[in-house]
Amino acid sequence: TPPGAVLDAAEQALRRQQYRTRRVRGDDGRDSVAAERGYLRETGNLLFHVALLAVLVVVGVGGGFRFTGQRVLVEGQTFASTRIAYDSFTAGRFITDTQIPTFSLTLDRFRVDYVLDNVNALGMPKTFDAQVTTTTGDTRQASSIRVNEPLSVAGTDIYLLGNGYAPTLTVRNPAGKIVFRDTVPFLPQDANLTSLGIVKVPDGLAEQVGLVGMLYPTRATTASGAFASSYPDLLDPVVTFNVYVGDLGLNTGVPVSVYALDTSTLTQIAGRGTPTPALQLVPGTPVPLPDGLGTIELGPIPRFASLEIAADPTQTPTLIAAVAAMAGLALSLFVPRRRLWVRATTGRRGGTVLEV
Repeated sequence: TPPGAVLDAAEQALRRQQYRTRRVRGDDGRDSVAAERGYLRETGNLLFHVALLAVLVVVGVGGGFRFTGQRVLVEGQTFASTRIAYDSFTAGRFITDTQIPTFSLTLDRFRVDYVLDNVNALGMPKTFDAQVTTTTGDTRQASSIRVNEPLSVAGTDIYLLGNGYAPTLTVRNPAGKIVFRDTVPFLPQDANLTSLGIVKVPDGLAEQVGLVGMLYPTRATTASGAFASSYPDLLDPVVTFNVYVGDLGLNTGVPVSVYALDTSTLTQIAGRGTPTPALQLVPGTPVPLPDGLGTIELGPIPRFASLEIAADPTQTPTLIAAVAAMAGLALSLFVPRRRLWVRATTGRRGGTVLEV
């Protein structure tokens, strides 16, 4: 076969294998075919680095348009999404009040399923289910929020962070007039939901009163005689309170956490270390406060849910950039570069000499 036909056949075969080809004439006047493939390797390398740069830009700039907020909701309560309604709120530098999505959310019921058929895991929670109703404009919808199953509402994702009990407490003065009534979230301290709560009564009594309480959902007694909880559900609830009087520091203009009580400037009048034992409350039975201050009564004990509301416009572009970076990395690692030269010349004794 003459050299020209051999080169034509070689060029066609290489093109079928995705090579780029070019006819080249050397200095000696002989023709050859130069072929190369694997350009996607360099394309992948370029795509990988551009995608990494895109991730940095999206996270750096897009972070200014992101916000997160936390809110504790007791069963039956409704939350309206405004900046002042959040318990805590963290926003990017470009977020304004008008950019916070408006919607309302009602915690209808918080349901917990416990393990009952395994003695070794008795009382361990199986599922947490916050049953809520959301309202956006004229649209009202019932939904559920579970662990690792957030709810999307008005461009935000709502996550379930925690839960506990919020006892309803009523304080009356000596004349029987109600001076305080509220459901107070108690923060869980162990797996059996032994919970710590703070109650502050600034007005209506002879002195300002602060109470540090412990809720035991299922009352049990340790070997030392102290209360404990043996099961996380409300089978035999009891709440104990240490009582303090004095200035609660609510009029100083300095924000004070509702979950903390500074007792350093207060006088303890009930609880350990005083002649008066700690108050013990069971639902429906009023208990006198020390020194004739009044009475306190434990009412229903609903559950609360701790929710996080987050809006992050960088999620989708970050995901796209990350996928592009992985695709570029795969191309740069697994696409091989190949270079090939084919030369066909007439031999000294006739015929065609093929060099690859």
